[in-house]
Amino acid sequence: MKTIRQFLLRPYLYLIIIIIGTVLKFYRLDHKLFWFDEICTVQHTSGIPDYKYPGLVPLNEIKNISFYNDLYHLNKQDYTIALQLKGLFSSTQLTPLHYSFLVFWHRIVGDDKIDYRLFGVFIFILTLPFLFLLARQLFKSNLAGWVAVSLYAVSPYINLFAQEARYYILLAFFIVILHYLFLLFVQHKKVKWLIAYSIIAIMAMYTSFISGVIIFGHFIYVCLLKKDLCLKYSISLFAIFIVYAPWIYSMYIDFHEISVSLSWHSQPESLPVIMTIMGQITFFISIFEFLIDYSLIYIDNMIAFSPVIILGFVTNILILILLIIAFIYFFRKSRMEEKLFAILIILPGFILFFVYDIVRSAIASWWWRYHIFNVFGIILVVTYLLFRKIEKGKLAFSGIFTGLVIIGIFSVLTISNSRYWYHGGYLQQVYIEDARLFSKADKPVIITDYSFGFGMVDFMVVINECNSDNIDILRASNDIENVEEILIYNNYSEIYVTHASNELTENLKSQFGEKMDSLKIEGISPMWQINLD
Repeated sequence: MKTIRQFLLRPYLYLIIIIIGTVLKFYRLDHKLFWFDEICTVQHTSGIPDYKYPGLVPLNEIKNISFYNDLYHLNKQDYTIALQLKGLFSSTQLTPLHYSFLVFWHRIVGDDKIDYRLFGVFIFILTLPFLFLLARQLFKSNLAGWVAVSLYAVSPYINLFAQEARYYILLAFFIVILHYLFLLFVQHKKVKWLIAYSIIAIMAMYTSFISGVIIFGHFIYVCLLKKDLCLKYSISLFAIFIVYAPWIYSMYIDFHEISVSLSWHSQPESLPVIMTIMGQITFFISIFEFLIDYSLIYIDNMIAFSPVIILGFVTNILILILLIIAFIYFFRKSRMEEKLFAILIILPGFILFFVYDIVRSAIASWWWRYHIFNVFGIILVVTYLLFRKIEKGKLAFSGIFTGLVIIGIFSVLTISNSRYWYHGGYLQQVYIEDARLFSKADKPVIITDYSFGFGMVDFMVVINECNSDNIDILRASNDIENVEEILIYNNYSEIYVTHASNELTENLKSQFGEKMDSLKIEGISPMWQINLD
């Protein structure tokens, strides 16, 4: 037993876990569909507003699929860094700093879809040492640092977003540094740490305004426990506000557009209070286990019980019990500084989403990606329980730690082997089937006006998934004339009409009559086929 305890107090085991977690970030990185939000990432990085992107495609003119793919390979376009940054900061964006980094990243690393995802993996790796420093600084223990980083490295929740070409992992990176610098400032009271804190806080705010919740929690901490630092911290807050004020003004000017873009959060009926709480509690669980998509369970109000689902439910219950034990132990045994720090980096965000969902009849509590700033608070609470017990040689808790690692790795592998993201799986499957249909045709042409779903972005999800260079696309106006003359000289094997408005569809029906018929293939988008033979 003494030998086991000594082994668990050394970094070797934890380094192996961290290496495994890091390697898994590269596993099947290009396997998942490059979905709607990731297409938007490329568009935003270009600096061209979303509403102008369709205008890059000539109207009523046939273009090969390579033309469309090149539009989303930014290195092939004649964009300058200055032009991209100017366009980016002139448009309505809630996360501009992420795209600003990508402006340089795609020039250095590449502009394929996997290259955009590699940025998240790179930032994940940079986060690891800062999380170690944070846990060590808070709990005054190297073991705490190793446990925290190990849990983070194999977290399926973190793995999911480290592999997605979105801003979430960058936000997590800045938040963990922000926590660390805050602790350095309040414990050592040196201005240099406050200056560094202010700079990172500004970067975090420009990555996502939700960072303000963390800064608010830090402010309350100073007011309650470090009153002698209130003046210095208030000066820092003023500096952060001044630098972020132009973006606040920009969001104010574009408030209606932002509100409309977030309208999908709202539900026809009010969300029961218990559901907002359940959404956030299941988010806490998802940090350590991710076998069940609870957001889809709630939305669809149904679930098919399979052995994996049952195992997931049982595992979730066990992790929930562990979380309850960890919180009780933490608030019973930890120092006041530790208690207050943890509660003020968890509770403000919890309350924010709770109130938001009640006021707007929304389901943001179930969209766990928005809660990534709260991951570190939960991991630190669980870390406190585990490292204290491991230090004392409690083998049962060493087993619990090992179990969490195994569950995390298994969940990561399950996520990585899926073609779809945890949200919108059905629609993503449809788009994959659309792409498969187009790709297996000899020489198809697609007629569209981008009028399905969210316009050109949805259409590009399908096009990006196609693996054939033989596909032509006709972006048509809904009043296009003489379509047969445009098509007939190309000897197309198949002519598909998809992602099309009712106006365009009716126009084509009037031109082709019985030659145009609805394509009845299960699992694809609404689609028509024109037969010119």
